[in-house]
Amino acid sequence: MPTIAIVVALGAALGVALVVIGLMSRDSEAVGELGTSARVTYRTLADVREQLRRRFEPTGAPVWIGGQAPNQLARDLASADLQLRPYEFQLLQVGAGLALALLAFLRFNVSFAVPVMGVLGYVLPAFYLRNRRGHRLHEFDDELPRAMELIANSMKAGQSIAQSFTAVTENARPPVSEEFGLARREIELGASVESALANMEKRMGSTDLRLMIMVVTIQHAVGGDLPAILTTLADTMRQRREMRQEVLAATAQSRASAVIITLLPVAVAVFGYFVLPDYFRPLFTTAIGWAILIVAALFLGTGTFIIRRITEVA
Repeated sequence: MPTIAIVVALGAALGVALVVIGLMSRDSEAVGELGTSARVTYRTLADVREQLRRRFEPTGAPVWIGGQAPNQLARDLASADLQLRPYEFQLLQVGAGLALALLAFLRFNVSFAVPVMGVLGYVLPAFYLRNRRGHRLHEFDDELPRAMELIANSMKAGQSIAQSFTAVTENARPPVSEEFGLARREIELGASVESALANMEKRMGSTDLRLMIMVVTIQHAVGGDLPAILTTLADTMRQRREMRQEVLAATAQSRASAVIITLLPVAVAVFGYFVLPDYFRPLFTTAIGWAILIVAALFLGTGTFIIRRITEVA
């Protein structure tokens, strides 16, 4: 039995590692192909259609998955620029959960650590997806004002708003250059500017991009000096971001204290449980131990919530 468990655990861990290595190598190859230029190119029209299909089509799961298309997960994967379908990501979560659960079983046999490690392995890919999506969205919002200025300058030179996307693709940094490159190719395939920008907003979920889309839509409906409006909006976005960074800097110590106070007891408890399982076992096998854990969790959660509310930056 232990031999079979070891083989299954090693196989699951190897599968998860191969998926992660594949994602990392694909990202590094994409960065290498970009080089010093931010242009996103595809060789044929079929390549363009395939990229757009993978961006917007959340379906395609095998029949045995269940046939449900988690649209929110598909949008998160597109926003994080992970070339995975929702069911593929869910299989990755299940594989990671099984791998950690089997490793915990080999270390502690049948104990409370097995389901805990299984749940931890299942949620770790979701945490990675959330962090990657947030980091990419932050980079997008930082570069968006420059993209708006490039569009405004191109329109002042006589180009249309669709043609000005080329300047953004060539001169802006990723992920702005990548997203505007996809929008430009949608327009080349027959989509309207508003539709291409709306699809970009669905992928990214950026509030600043939503403001830009509103400006473009209103200008197309009632007219106006769009380059001047985009320039003013870009300056406003920069000033708002600078103010937000000042507030974040002023509250950095409080937010760091909240993280340390929250994670330190948990980290010490997990370390102690793995190093001295007999010492911590009464916490999970007796009623008094469970009561202590519940009270500690309530106090810890309440304190964290209060600190986060005090230091929250909108």
